[in-house]
Amino acid sequence: MSDNIQQRLAQAVKAVKAFVKKGYMVSASLASAAWVGGYGICYTTGVNTVRYCRRLGRILIKAFRPVGRLVYRLLDKLLLRHLRAFGGECRRVAQGFPLAAQHLKAAYKRHPLLVIPQALLLPVLAFRRHRQLMVSAFNLMAPATAVLVLAATLNFWSNATFALSLEVDGQSLGYIADESVYDAAADMANGRVINADNSFSVERVPKLTLAVVSKDEILDENAVCDRLLSANSDSLTQGSGLYVDDEFVGALASRDTLDTMLETILSSQKSAEDDRTSFVSQVEIVDGLYPVTAKTAPETLEAYLNQLPVQVVSYITYEEAIPYASTTVELASQLLGYRSVKTKGQDGVQTVTAEVVTVDGVEQSRTVVNTVVTKEVVDEVIAIGGKKYNDTSVAGDGVAIDTFVWPLPATTRISSPYASRWGGFHGAIDISNGRVNKKPIIASDGGRVVEAGWHYSYGYYILIDHGNGFKTRYAHCSSLNVKVGQKVAQGEYIGNVGNTGNSTGPHLHFEVIKNGKLVNPLDYVKR
Repeated sequence: MSDNIQQRLAQAVKAVKAFVKKGYMVSASLASAAWVGGYGICYTTGVNTVRYCRRLGRILIKAFRPVGRLVYRLLDKLLLRHLRAFGGECRRVAQGFPLAAQHLKAAYKRHPLLVIPQALLLPVLAFRRHRQLMVSAFNLMAPATAVLVLAATLNFWSNATFALSLEVDGQSLGYIADESVYDAAADMANGRVINADNSFSVERVPKLTLAVVSKDEILDENAVCDRLLSANSDSLTQGSGLYVDDEFVGALASRDTLDTMLETILSSQKSAEDDRTSFVSQVEIVDGLYPVTAKTAPETLEAYLNQLPVQVVSYITYEEAIPYASTTVELASQLLGYRSVKTKGQDGVQTVTAEVVTVDGVEQSRTVVNTVVTKEVVDEVIAIGGKKYNDTSVAGDGVAIDTFVWPLPATTRISSPYASRWGGFHGAIDISNGRVNKKPIIASDGGRVVEAGWHYSYGYYILIDHGNGFKTRYAHCSSLNVKVGQKVAQGEYIGNVGNTGNSTGPHLHFEVIKNGKLVNPLDYVKR
């Protein structure tokens, strides 16, 4: 079995080798054929190209030969024949020198003095002999001279430029390229002149004449503007103009004079060294060219400036009080309406630096720029009562509940009832236990205080209108805690028990008045 496999492998290897060998031979054959074919194509192309170029050259020579002959004939007629003639004449000139020497020798032999006339005659003989040379030289020099003249003419016209000669008001200002240059220069001149009084103007229709000039002579708008201003120098002057709120006032030749004038007027308004002064109006100095007619006398400008309002900014320092604030503290142990100063308020003191703006001495504004507290503020603290007889009562609301409460919380003992007494009728109840002096009295019901003050019999007393037909009176008080017109709530503290008026001891005289008549308080008040 293994031998059979080995045989098959050997056969396969031989087949592969034969295939590779055959493929190599085929490749070599193809490469050789490609080289031979490429070489043949290149060689054929090169040979044919050379042949075609030679043939084309022969055709061109044959085609242009008549043209060459024509050109040669033209050159011969214009130049070459004259050169040949000139060359021949030059040879004759060279031959004439020995001939002239022979003539001089022959004359000398005849007589030595004959040499001089013969030498003077030589130029005439030479001119007769070589007159053709002069003609040939002229024929050669004439075209050259014409070429030079043409070149000079072309050079002149190439450097020459057509321009417009500018004349304004009879004065020649130079040359410009076109009218737009003058228009731009005129606008520029008007812009440079501060025509405050409208007296300056530039002629808009100048005299223009066509001229031929060099490029260097043509002016631009800046140069024309300068010449326009120079031409009007008699009507213009350099100066400084004064404007107030953009309105022209006048002009002076010297800016220093205007500056000094303004500084003097502003300085005269200062009351302190650090004050700042300025004109209320916008004052401006503009330097430039002005018409001579715009100049103004310094006295006129100074009088005008003295009438302008001047603003002064100054700083002042002063002391001012700092008001104290009040705060309240509610005391649950005190009755509603109780009020007592717990801490007395004291104003503080501060040093104020303010910026003050005045116009002609009248203050316009004041702005505080710095404050320094020199004494601190002590705020007021007020203790108020928070004890209520009913939960709905609010101090000062004046609301009547239509029921009455006992007016003296310190005691319920009645020292004198609602009854006949001392030959008369006591229309109230007196409340006292002998220890009620300066004890607090409360409003029996809410309402408005209609009377509060002194009575010869009642002493200090309070009358409250409850708005429902009922009034209550509280008499013989030592002090009052309410005033007429004040609204009080039920149970609100209104005064203190005392012994004022027609009284034999500290007690509260309490009345209930129904529809203007005294009634028994005990019918309405429970102890």
